[in-house]
Amino acid sequence: MFLLYLRPLMPVGAVLFLMSTLCNLLLAVEKSQSSSLVAVVAQQEAQKKQDEEPDPADEADDAEKSDDEDAEESDEKVAEKSDEKTEKKSADADKDKKPVEDEEKEKEESDAKEKSKDADKPAEEKEATKAEESKKKEKAKPFTVKSKPLKIEQTLEGIFVADDMREVALRPDTWARYTVVETVEHGAEVKKGDVLISFDDEKIEEQLAEETIDQRLSELALMQEEEESPRKKKLLKLAYEAAKRTYDQLVEDKEYYLETDRPFAERIAKYRYDSSKEDLASQVEELTQLKKMYEADEITEETEAIVLRRQEFEVATAKLMLELQTANRDYTLDVSLPRNDLFYKTALEDAKLALEQAKTAMELGTTRGKYDLEKKRAARTRSVQSNAKLLSDRALMELKSPTDGTVYYGRCVSGQWSEIGSMTSKLVPFSMIPPNTVLMTVVKQRPLHVLTSVSEKEFPDFKKGLVATLVPTADAKAELEAKVTKLAGVPGGGKKFEMRLDLDKSDLPDWLVAGMSCSVKATTYNKKDALMVPVELIQTDKENEKIKYVMLITDDDEEPIRREVKLGKSKDKQAEILSGLKAGDKIVKEEPKKDEDEEDEE
Repeated sequence: MFLLYLRPLMPVGAVLFLMSTLCNLLLAVEKSQSSSLVAVVAQQEAQKKQDEEPDPADEADDAEKSDDEDAEESDEKVAEKSDEKTEKKSADADKDKKPVEDEEKEKEESDAKEKSKDADKPAEEKEATKAEESKKKEKAKPFTVKSKPLKIEQTLEGIFVADDMREVALRPDTWARYTVVETVEHGAEVKKGDVLISFDDEKIEEQLAEETIDQRLSELALMQEEEESPRKKKLLKLAYEAAKRTYDQLVEDKEYYLETDRPFAERIAKYRYDSSKEDLASQVEELTQLKKMYEADEITEETEAIVLRRQEFEVATAKLMLELQTANRDYTLDVSLPRNDLFYKTALEDAKLALEQAKTAMELGTTRGKYDLEKKRAARTRSVQSNAKLLSDRALMELKSPTDGTVYYGRCVSGQWSEIGSMTSKLVPFSMIPPNTVLMTVVKQRPLHVLTSVSEKEFPDFKKGLVATLVPTADAKAELEAKVTKLAGVPGGGKKFEMRLDLDKSDLPDWLVAGMSCSVKATTYNKKDALMVPVELIQTDKENEKIKYVMLITDDDEEPIRREVKLGKSKDKQAEILSGLKAGDKIVKEEPKKDEDEEDEE
């Protein structure tokens, strides 16, 4: 409208020149707006990516930039802006030379091409392209290696433990029935000798009364056995001697029988038989002679008859005696003497067996009597010991405090009082307490030390003499100094190593007691001039995972080169470089350049 208004007043050439100038100005404004819009979008995407995945290289670089680097960056920015302005001016000058119609056509064609290209590309591909461009920019940004202090602190959970703790345990010998009557409360202050727990002693008193009677009876039985033992021994000896005498007599009798009685009995039996036989023959011969004589003599018949009758009677008697002696001889030889032989044989065997039995009875009976006596003595001793143990168990019916201090229920294990809850429910009237149980612990609240534990990973960083700061949970402002005095050499429960720290006894607050928790802060590594680089810039060799390297920018090489490094401690996503780099070196996160052989293979 303004040009139309001026057209009657100005020449045609001037009007055309003004129109072309205005068109160029409009195109320049449009380009600047589009470029600023693209820059804003790229900046928003980069900011979003940094929020999601912060780049430690940028953070470390931004935190450590010096004033000289800031000045260099500002100069570079100014130079870049001046170059952009110069390019714009030259472009505007060139465009001013072209006719306005050509400029409009070119603009329409370029816009159409850009629209067609943008329409052909999917949105995801555009975003990927922008992300790649932003990554390239980030990767190209180097990190300058600098030395700075490295201080590593370890924080552990600890608990305050008393040096002097006395457990109050129920450890009876034989008695197992302990019923609670009365007990002191958890946390009570007690003096040495105060009654902590009392139990019902009615049943144990009854048991002691019964055992007292049994003790007396066993004592009397032992006394009786000790009195009778010599008598039993003597009786066994007498029985053996009697059996031996019997045996010896039978041996003598048998010998006399075989040597004297038996031969004489045989001879007498034979003699009597022969004598009867001879007498019969004599009587028969005399009777024959009488008959012959009477027949020749002139003796009267009456006398002859008397003499012959008498002689015939003698013959008959002699025959009878011969038969008797024959029977007697046969009986003696066939019956009486064999019986006597058998009698002496069996009697001697019986006497021998009786002697052996008496000997065994004497030997074993004496030994057995000795062992029986020892057994009764041992039983008596056990009974006395059992009674003594029961008397000792009766003394546990009242458990007293072994020292002055504070009563804690249960026992302390590695500084932990995990049994307080269970013991609180058990230490009530009429509750049964099992034997061999730690019921309470009397704690002296001073001095105290701290127990904590370190893991296998932390173990190499700790040693004896290490100074630490303790912060009680009850008061974060009350910091206490402590020193490591003991560190376990082998792992315990949970594969952790127990560690003890001793405190300065004079700095403890009055409210601090055993069982309270704290945090243990210890400086395990302190180096004033450590070379620190972001962990993301450290890469691992594909063939050997133990080899670590970075990509170093040098003045002699166009591309970053690989430099192997040795790592030390790490902190806050940064790692210490022990060797391979020096202060002032610049490194980037970029893959190493491929060899020509690898490129050919690809």
